[in-house]
Amino acid sequence: MRKNIDKICVACTIAALLITVLFMNGESLGIEAIVDEDAEMYSSSIHFSTNDLNPDWDTSDATKIALNGDEATVSGGGAYAYEGDVIIGQAGDYVLSGQLSDGSIIVDSNNSSKIWIYLDGVDLNCSDSAAFRVEQADKVFLTLADGSENRIASGADYSSDAVDDGVDGALYSKDDVTINGNGSLVVEAQYKHGIAANDDLVLAGGSLEVTAPQDAIHANDSVRIREAEVSLSAEDDGLAVAKEDGYFYMESGSVSIDSGDDAVHTAGDIEIVGGDIQIAAADDGLHSDTAIAVSGGQILLSECYEGLEALTIDVSGGDLEIHATDDALNANGGSSDMGMGGPPGGGMGGPPGEMEDGEESAQKPENAGQETPESTADAQETDEEEETWIHISGGNLSIINESGRDADGIDSNGDIQISGGTIRVSLVNDGGNNALDCGSESGGIIEVNGGDLVACGSSGMVETISDTSTQCSILYVSEEEIAAGTEITLKDADGKTLLSYEPPCSFSAVHMSCPELSEGETYHLEAGEISEDITMDSVSKSVGVDENRHGGMGGRGMGGGMHGPGGWNRDGNFPGAATPSEIDKQGMMPPDLQQDAQEEEEDAAVDTRTDIRDLGKDTWMSLGAAGGALLLGILFAVLWM
Repeated sequence: MRKNIDKICVACTIAALLITVLFMNGESLGIEAIVDEDAEMYSSSIHFSTNDLNPDWDTSDATKIALNGDEATVSGGGAYAYEGDVIIGQAGDYVLSGQLSDGSIIVDSNNSSKIWIYLDGVDLNCSDSAAFRVEQADKVFLTLADGSENRIASGADYSSDAVDDGVDGALYSKDDVTINGNGSLVVEAQYKHGIAANDDLVLAGGSLEVTAPQDAIHANDSVRIREAEVSLSAEDDGLAVAKEDGYFYMESGSVSIDSGDDAVHTAGDIEIVGGDIQIAAADDGLHSDTAIAVSGGQILLSECYEGLEALTIDVSGGDLEIHATDDALNANGGSSDMGMGGPPGGGMGGPPGEMEDGEESAQKPENAGQETPESTADAQETDEEEETWIHISGGNLSIINESGRDADGIDSNGDIQISGGTIRVSLVNDGGNNALDCGSESGGIIEVNGGDLVACGSSGMVETISDTSTQCSILYVSEEEIAAGTEITLKDADGKTLLSYEPPCSFSAVHMSCPELSEGETYHLEAGEISEDITMDSVSKSVGVDENRHGGMGGRGMGGGMHGPGGWNRDGNFPGAATPSEIDKQGMMPPDLQQDAQEEEEDAAVDTRTDIRDLGKDTWMSLGAAGGALLLGILFAVLWM
């Protein structure tokens, strides 16, 4: 017996070693994990599953549900009619047709059920709740039959039971929903939202039209669009994603939005890689509390207060045309209320709003304005957490603002970096209208390392482009206003036109840059009566710029105010300080050195987080292996005894 136990122990030890090797090196050995591709744990790695993109599933064995006013006939299993409603209670395939005068289609199955519903000419109406409701399932697929016309509509007053249960849409789901197919669906809500999804909403085909008194589409986790034609009309946001890391992703198809507030508002990221978007919004066109990335597609914002607003904005492709009354691109480090129901205004990025009745202004703390170690630390932590910038590396960007006051074309509280793309900006010549505006007062710069740029605006608060740029640029400031429609041309010494633009708005300052510009060469600028030769004696050439206002708001100034004295000069020195050592004695540092120091601190922080993450990963692997060995050891001890 003892010999057998020894053999068992040896076998267990070998098995433990094999399990440990497989646990730590499974992927490298070609072992693939079996995962439900529609499960939440898997959806983070892809935007669309195979099921999302399959509208041609077999309906021959599906349960047939025929609606006839206040009655329904069910042929097959898994569903039944009850008091004017139809309840689908099992996983499987269903075909739905006909008209329901005042009731709901309710999906209430177990939380692992996948349910496919083929909408083949349905007209669903419910006066006091959602006309289509998902109480529980893993995922529900609504496939619009080829050429079919479908409608879902709800009343203005929901029952107390529906309100208590949180039902807030004409099409309402507590779990994941996908809409695909080649038919059409109209959703008409008179109460709150059109489509309300507590989890993910995928629109992967068909034609969808949604109207609502609040948000047309309101999701918690994400909204993803591919090959769908979507039209949204809402008195509040057109499309909203409320979860902190919830996001909007668009790959193809088209979206048209007419909204009383933001057209798209997410608490997490917005990513657009393709498709056609047309927006008319009372507030922001695309607003993210975190990041916006555009790498493709066509985006037209015909009406908006601000165009794109987020902590960070990255444009690497696509065609964007933005008609804003305030900033077209705004990286401000702010967020706005995701309550999805208040009027625009009052937040960071909304148009000016008034407090509603009963609201009181916030009380000023006793130590307001006083700097304390705690407040300084909090401010530094906030700055690290809320890095803000605008990067443009590709695409075509057209910005036009004919009516704004104190508005910017491209506005960042941090840096503006341009390394590619074709950019045209035209703002009316008003004192506060700046074509390019970086956070120069906090060390931000405008850096041009590529691209084709002509940006026209006012000269009152003009910013200069940093000499850290690798592509030459020209800033020309005119003493007189240049009329709207005046063609600007920049030619080389041989008369070849390098840049040409007819800004639709009047202007007095223009930024120009293109790859053909070189230091040491002379170029000829024409704009109306202006005819001037400009020699590039530096990478960033300024003509007609008041030296005291270099860099905009007091340069990168400390205490300089509106172009006043006291700002850092163009050499990075503080007026009145004879040497850098004296500057250091005063406890001050030029902004370029501040930025270098900040970048070093951020790099160190990233390295520290990486080390901690790798240590945690190694520790987890070790614990997994040790745990398996420990269990086998216990088994050995029991058998031995």
